[in-house]
Amino acid sequence: MEKPPTILFRHELGPIAQSNEGKLIVYPGVILHMECLWIRRFGIPKWTIGHNHRQYPQSWTTDPGRDSQLEYRLSIYYASKEDSGLFTCETPARYMHSVEVIVKAVHCPHIPKRRGLTASTEDTKMSTHVTFNCENGNALTGPSEIVCLPSGNWNSSFPICESVECGEVGGLVSTNLTMKVIARDIGGRAVFSCAPGYSLQGPQETTCLSNGDWATPFPSCVEVQCENPKSPENGFYHGTGAFKVGDVVQYNCNTDYVMEGQSVSACQDSGRWSGTLPKCIPACSYPGTTISGKMSSVKFYYKMGENITFSCENNLVLKGASMLKCLKNGKWSNTIPTCEAPNSNQS
Repeated sequence: MEKPPTILFRHELGPIAQSNEGKLIVYPGVILHMECLWIRRFGIPKWTIGHNHRQYPQSWTTDPGRDSQLEYRLSIYYASKEDSGLFTCETPARYMHSVEVIVKAVHCPHIPKRRGLTASTEDTKMSTHVTFNCENGNALTGPSEIVCLPSGNWNSSFPICESVECGEVGGLVSTNLTMKVIARDIGGRAVFSCAPGYSLQGPQETTCLSNGDWATPFPSCVEVQCENPKSPENGFYHGTGAFKVGDVVQYNCNTDYVMEGQSVSACQDSGRWSGTLPKCIPACSYPGTTISGKMSSVKFYYKMGENITFSCENNLVLKGASMLKCLKNGKWSNTIPTCEAPNSNQS
């Protein structure tokens, strides 16, 4: 009771702020309530004003949530420059507390346009808080938030946005791994590949992060191997594993079988063998030679259903079947014919 009263400030429709000198800076148009704290049953405080611009309503507060037994209010409605002056609350015990009010439209300097920098507002009014961000993930250098002070200055300098790029990568997991950079800025990509004969294990690409690092983990390169190839039925292959990319195997058929398809296959980058597995089908072997005769086709093996024909030379006469057919069992349909002199069977 025996000390200067406390004064609380409540405001609407605009900002207020206290200067370094202790003055209350009020933006024009603001509704300002100054509440002098005093226990009501001990009497009524008195507000005095250092000018005669106009009369100001004074009363115990009746607002919801306020204490009508403690807060004696003076209100300035829609403050103007002429309302500036000294406002003093004096208690019945003759203790006083004065507040110098200055109604002034305080603005801070305009917020500059800077490349990549975005501000939460363009307002420069006193007490305005401005937050900053950078576009495209660039790095913010300087404060992320500034405030307009009652002095008309920002509390800090304006930030800038600096471009962030991801650099070269050293010490890749695999010596056979290569990395091709598509773009180095934030969100940029780099793709991985392996040397021939190696397979990529892990992510196929990485992204440049906002801290200037490439996203991890990186992949590795594993040597490609093909499984042992299958042997064709009634056949076999030449070659021994482990089979690496570029290794070749050769297929062969057992005796009395002929190959249908490619006789060689190569281990590919995909880990698979090239082509399709050949087939070994039953065949007839070379039937033999007819003395003084000719065959329509001479080769080591003949496919099932294949025909060969015979003829004689030097006016000799063919004795036997003139055509032989290779049957499904790998046998010829007949024995080979002979070439004989005319009338060789006559006595």
